[in-house]
Amino acid sequence: MLKFDIAMHKDVETLLEVQALEQRLKELDSEINSLPRRLAAIEAQIATQKSALESAQAAQAASQAERRKLESQIQDLKAKVEKSRSHSSEVKNNQEYKALLDEIAFGEAEVAKSEERLLQLMEDGEVRAAAVKEAEQALAAAQAAIAGEKRAIEERAAADRAERQRVAEQRAGRRATVAEDTLRRYDRVARLRGQAVAVLDQNACGCCRVRLRPQFLQEILTPSDRVFFCESCGRLLYAATAAAEPEVAPVAGAAQLA
Repeated sequence: MLKFDIAMHKDVETLLEVQALEQRLKELDSEINSLPRRLAAIEAQIATQKSALESAQAAQAASQAERRKLESQIQDLKAKVEKSRSHSSEVKNNQEYKALLDEIAFGEAEVAKSEERLLQLMEDGEVRAAAVKEAEQALAAAQAAIAGEKRAIEERAAADRAERQRVAEQRAGRRATVAEDTLRRYDRVARLRGQAVAVLDQNACGCCRVRLRPQFLQEILTPSDRVFFCESCGRLLYAATAAAEPEVAPVAGAAQLA
């Protein structure tokens, strides 16, 4: 505990500890509130990897569907060409024979063009399959890496909530020992100013920096049972050999308070 130039009023000493506990509660609340956003960011990473895999799978499926359709078309074209060839003995004149040859040539050209496209699709299928495998591996790696991070966040959230409960109970216990009128004044100033207890610093309020009247300063530095408030900002004042946060009694299992 700090060593004071004068005996600190018991309520002010307690409220200084309450103020430190409340600061810790704010830190815990901030961290607890940030955890869902961190989890959402993790889920977004997984969603991105899943989307990449789905896109790769969709491209592979489209390529395979086109390949099956083309294979069926090639079979139909070849059958048509063979049918045309089988009718060559039935032609009656040169004109019909020439038309039949043109039909066969056209069919064979279509078969060749389709087979060339099929070859491209087969090569493309290898690329698509590799892309799917790569996306699956990337998703699995991301899920494995993020699972640990997600578990750590969830464990931290549980620890923070447990510590918050302990700190809140400790704060409630401290507040219960403070005089009601002083506590009301403290709460009102805390709502308005954030920090409700300030140390004297060079004859001025350590928070608002307004210099104190000499007579008022002398009253503060004279041992008494009074609680003093800054005439400018309304904060509770105390005098100490060093302007520092008090050491709050440790909470079992809780992290050291800042």
